[in-house]
Formats: sequence, structure tokens, C-alpha cells
Amino acid sequence: MRTIRRTLAASALAVPLTLGAAGIASADSYGSTQVQAGPDGAATHSVQADTHRGSSSFHENSTAAGPDGAATDSTSATADRDGDSQYRQHSGWAGQDGAGSDETHSSTDGGHDQGVLSGTLGAIGL
Repeated sequence: MRTIRRTLAASALAVPLTLGAAGIASADSYGSTQVQAGPDGAATHSVQADTHRGSSSFHENSTAAGPDGAATDSTSATADRDGDSQYRQHSGWAGQDGAGSDETHSSTDGGHDQGVLSGTLGAIGL
């Protein structure tokens, strides 16, 4: 009886652990999309993340429109094996009281420039 309980307990634990490890090991890309529409408006939301040959990317987009106006929001980030990276966030909206937009972006050129911290550490020999 004790052997049967141990076998059942080990089996019950092994299946979720095996499935979880398989999911982690094979996560080279991820995608998700939601679309909603109804009498008060429509909305979409999508997320895409990829890794490929030393590069990685992340993109997220949302849009919505209704009787009071419309809005969009997007965020993207990329990095490659040479240390180059980019980040961009953009929002825009329009409604009865006006319209506007907002953007933030940054980038690095990893192959040519050093950041302040890495340059300082390199200069002191760390």
C-alpha cells in the first residue's frame, strides 16, 4: 500500500513539472491577440515577443474607439547580439475635447559606444 501511494504521489508531481519544464525550454516566441466589439465601441490588444539568432523583440499594441473618441498605444523594444537596442513608446488619442500624442524613444549602439557605467568600470579595470 505504501508503494502505491508513493507511486501515485510521484506521478501526480511529475506530470505538471514535466509540462512546465517543456514550456520554459521551448519559449522562442509568444503571441496573443484579443479583439472586442460591441454597441459602445471596439478594442484590440496584441502582444508579440520573439527571440531568434541572438536577437530579441517585444511589441505590444492597443487600440480602442467608442462614442467619446479613439486612442492607440504601442510599445516596442528590440535588442541584437551586437548590443544594439531600441525602445519606443507611443500614445495617441482624439475625442470631443481635442487630440494629442506622446512618444518616448531611446536606442544604444552597442558595437561602438560604451555606456557610462560600462565605460567607468572598464577604465578602473573591472
